[in-house]
Order: sequence, then C-alpha cells, then structure tokens
Amino acid sequence: MKRNIKVALAGNPNVGKTAIMNALAGTNEKVGNWPGVTVKKKIGRYNFRGVDIELIDLPGIYSLTSYTLEERVTRNFLLKEKYDAVLDIVDVTLLGRNLYLTIELLEMGIKPILVLNKTDELRNAGYTIDKKILEDILELPVVSISAIRRKGLEELSETILRVATGDLKPKGIIPTYSEDLENAISLLLLKMKEENIPYNKRWFVIKLLENDPEIIEEAKKSLIFAEEIFKEIEVIKEALEKKYKCDLPSYIARERFNFASQIARRVIKRTEEIPRENFSDKVDKFITNPFSGIPIFFLIMWLVFKLTFDLSAPISDFIDSIFGQFLPNFLTKQLSFLPHFLLSLINDGVLAGVGAVMVFLPVLGILYFLMSILEDTGYMARAAALWDNSMKLFGLSGSSVIPMILGFGCNVPAVYATRAMRSSTERLITMLIIPWVSCGARLPVYTLFAAAFFKEYQALVIFSLYFLGIFLSLLLAFVLSKFFKQDGEEFFIELPSYKFPSWNVVINQTWIEVREFVYKAGTVILAVSVFVWALATLPAGVEYASENSLIGHVGKLLVPIFEPLGIDDWKPIVALIFGALAKEVVVGTLGALYGSEENIIHSLSNIFTPESALAYMVFTLLYIPCVATIAAIKQESGSWKWPIFSIVIELFTAWIVALGVYNVAKIVF
Repeated sequence: MKRNIKVALAGNPNVGKTAIMNALAGTNEKVGNWPGVTVKKKIGRYNFRGVDIELIDLPGIYSLTSYTLEERVTRNFLLKEKYDAVLDIVDVTLLGRNLYLTIELLEMGIKPILVLNKTDELRNAGYTIDKKILEDILELPVVSISAIRRKGLEELSETILRVATGDLKPKGIIPTYSEDLENAISLLLLKMKEENIPYNKRWFVIKLLENDPEIIEEAKKSLIFAEEIFKEIEVIKEALEKKYKCDLPSYIARERFNFASQIARRVIKRTEEIPRENFSDKVDKFITNPFSGIPIFFLIMWLVFKLTFDLSAPISDFIDSIFGQFLPNFLTKQLSFLPHFLLSLINDGVLAGVGAVMVFLPVLGILYFLMSILEDTGYMARAAALWDNSMKLFGLSGSSVIPMILGFGCNVPAVYATRAMRSSTERLITMLIIPWVSCGARLPVYTLFAAAFFKEYQALVIFSLYFLGIFLSLLLAFVLSKFFKQDGEEFFIELPSYKFPSWNVVINQTWIEVREFVYKAGTVILAVSVFVWALATLPAGVEYASENSLIGHVGKLLVPIFEPLGIDDWKPIVALIFGALAKEVVVGTLGALYGSEENIIHSLSNIFTPESALAYMVFTLLYIPCVATIAAIKQESGSWKWPIFSIVIELFTAWIVALGVYNVAKIVF
C-alpha cells in the first residue's frame, strides 16, 4: 500500500479549494469570498491512517483553455505532472456552471473525485442534491462537504485514499455533444489516427477546434500531417459557424454548458418555495447600482478607517509605553555591566527601531480584520463589479479592481493577482499602477505624521491619501491606455451570495497579514535598524545620529532635493532611502534616529510644519515601490523595462505632486 500520496485540487475560482486544503492539512493559507485569491500553486500536507497526503492547491480556473496564466499553470500541472488523484471541487450552489470544468477534465481523460462544497448553503437556500444520481450520471465518486464547517472531511480523506491506492477506480464518462460536433471530432480523429500525441487524443482534437493557442502551436510543430489537418479544421469551422451563426469556440462552449445544465437539472431539487427575489437580489439593487453603490462604497471605506484609528489608539499607546519606556529602563538597569555602545545598540537601535514599527501593529490588525469581514460577506466581489463601468473610463475594467483592492494589504500579492486577468494590456497597466495603491506598510508612516500634525482629523487625512493614490493610479492608467494596444477581452465576475462572515476565516486572514508584519519587524526592520544605528554611530567618537555621522553625510547630500518640499532635515530623508526596502522601514529608521514614538512625534513637530508633513506623506505614498514589488513586476512582466519605468515615473511624480501639495497647503493652512 502506498505511504505517500499526491493529490491535485482543481476547480473554479472561489469554490473553496484553499479552504478545503486548510481544513484537511491544517494550513493557514489565505482564502477569500471572491475569485483570484489563489494565483499560484500552494501545498499542504497531512497524515491520514498512516499515509502521508500532499495536497496541491492549483489556481482557480473556469476552463482548461490557455488564455490566462492561471489556466496555463493548472492545465500544465494536470497534463504534465504526476499525481495520484484529482479533487474537482465545485460550488454546489452553482452546480450547472461549475460542472463545465468537470466536463473538460473528463474530456482530458482525468477521472476526478467530485467534491460538492457549500452543501449547507444549498440547503439553506431551499434546495437539495441527489448525490447518488450524480455519481451514476458521471460515473465518478462524489463527496458532499462543508469546508468552513469542517463537515464531510473524514469521508473525503477516505475516498482520496481509496482512489489513490486503486481500491476505488472511477470510470468517468466521455461527454458527448451534438451530432454535428461529434461528426467533426470523429473526422479529425480519423485523420490523426497515425499521429503520436502525448495527451488524450479526443481532448487534443477538441482544443484544436476551440482554437487553443498553445495546442495549435504544438500541433504545428509535432503533427506529421499538420497542413492537411488544419485545412480540414477550416472546412469544419466554416460549415458549423454558418449553420449555428456563432464562432466555433462559442458553439463548443455552449454544447458543454448544455450538457452541464442538463445534469444539474436532474440532480438539484427544490425543497421549499423560493421567493422570486431573495435577500441578495434586494441588497444588490443598492450595492451594485452606481448611483447608490459608489457613495455606499466610500461610506464603508471611511467607516473602516474611522473604526481602525478609534479602536487601535489605546492599544498602540500601551505598546509604545512598553518599547519606549519600560523595556529601555528595565534593560538599562539589568544590563548596566555592558559597554555603552552595546546598550546604545539595544536601546537606540533594536528597541527604538523595531518598537517604532510595532506600535502600529494594532492599527494594521484592526484594518485587516475589518477588510476580511468585508471580503467574507461577499461585498468585495460586488465592489469589483460596481467599478467595472467606471474603470472603462480609464482604459481598464472591473478585473483590475480585485488586484487593486488586494494592494491595500500588500502590493506584492496584488501584482501576482493580475495573472487572473484575461487582457494582457490591462494586466500590464494594472501591475504598473498598483504601487500607488496604499499598502498596509505605508500606514504606519501616515499614522505617525497624522498623530503629530492632524490629530483631530487623522481618519480624514489618511482616507484622503488613500483616495489620492487611487486617483493618480487611474490617471496613469488612462495615459498608458492611450499608448498600449487594447486586446478587447471582456470582464466577468461571479457574485457570491451574501453571508454572515465566518469568524474562523476572518481571524485566520487577519492572522496571516499580522504574522507577515511581525515577521518583517523581526527580520528586515531589525536588520535595517541595526544598520542605521551603525551608520549613526560611526565614525567612532561622533555624537549619535549627528550630522557628522556617516548617515548624516549621506542625508545632507540629498537635502537640496527636498528643500522645495519644505523638508530641510536630513533624518527623514534618510528614512525614505531605507524605506525602499520595505515601507515600514521608514518608521523603523525614524525610530532608530529619534527614539520611541513619543520622541519621534516631538522631534517631527520641531522639524516639519503641517504643510511639509503633508508633502512628506504624499511623497511616501508615491515614490518608488519596495524591492519586493519591483521583483514581482519584473517576474510578471518578464522584463526589467517595466520595473525601471515604474521607478522613474513614480519618483518624478512623487516629487512634483508633493511640491504641489506643499505649496497649495501653504495657501490653505
């Protein structure tokens, strides 16, 4: 009997693949009640009855045609990698739509375990599913589960074990379509009977008829009678398109949907009378209508920021007292035997640098918590749909909204999330504008300066910075769209039903983001704080963090560039340089140079005016992306040209806009 099993998880976006992996393997991967959360493979492992099971969570896809990166990643894995079983996970509340992918898997020759997720939601909606009939129709093992409520997991693991070890052998049907399409497939199979094809030949033929770009390229290179076969395809295409009044790929897609819909109608039964208009329909009349939905969107976002700052303030003050007073005093007394420079390293470098950042942990934690609630209720998917028409004014579509919203957490996964976009032009534009979406790492900088200069209007000032970032992002998208050729791909998104948020999911999402922030504080920010301390201490004998120190000399060289913005002190300028590594480092560096949050605020009050503070916040918002975002843009665009373009345009824009803000503020304040 096998002791190691590899299982692939496939399915449409937002069906709960990652939630199932988390439930089975105990992983803490991010899940979301909207599409596009999984954009690359994720792995989880667990042991069931002495067998090690490796789960590979593949990106969610709607079909196995190679139009998007997600589709290519999933399809290439299923075609070329080795595995013992495939879980085809479907959202049972959207069975007809989700079975489309099941049918494609069967065409490919894969005989998956069909996993019906969200069965509790189906029941609550007044429906039931006949699992036995579904098993008989598809000739596949079918398991009903609820990943969020951890129901049906034992049966699922048992079925995985039986299929992977050969105890249960799914037969799997061969989906059959209209007579015309079947005749076309049979004709091409006959023409290709001498060809050696490394995949299921029927699937290969269907993909040729669907005009799949990767399969066509492969056929041109490998088929012996390629020219003759492509001529025959053209004849078939002309005949079917003339008869059915649509292009051939659309006709094949319609055949699959018909097949899937017929199955769904046979197995889904209504158990109670359903009102013509349900709760989601009634709410969506306001949420997705631009006239009411856009004001509601801004109101919700403003409330999120208001709650974030009101709730986090007392916790932040407590953490500041720990890092700013208690720990320095305690360690100074306990470690008084250490040389002065080591005490300075601990207090001025480590505690001041890391502590200055940790003070903002409650702010980020509460912000992520509130955003996770919005995600899990299903609101974020509607926000993407709401902005679709508005985004077209800027040369984008609603598909850009999801990466941009993800960018509020961190720009790096947001850049990777563009993989789900079908239009290559919109994808490139979106990844170039994402760095201007205010990520959580910039929030400590905003909060620090808002507390020092705009205490009574913190939420409004910071909300305005987020708004400015989005406005300039869209403006840049509009300009870029005039130079890039559009490829006309349409945006569509599946709206999940509204639901009460699952606290397990919300807490897990918040923990993932908070954990990343704490990890950075303990690694990158700690290392940079020590490095800044060393530069502020050397050469030996200089006053700590004085203008005669090494870091003082570097900062003074750049002062003339920032003087027009009202910034004539070198320390905040140096903080911006180190902030290129990660934006949280700006506050960490200020902490290493000025001391605890209380000392920073006092020092900043003597250096900045409200006008120059505003210019500094705007510059922080707009200047270069962090190194991780630059690397992500390089990886996703496949060229250094675009990250360099991004750095140049953002540095230039940051200085110009900050200059404008400073001069306008001088008139207004």
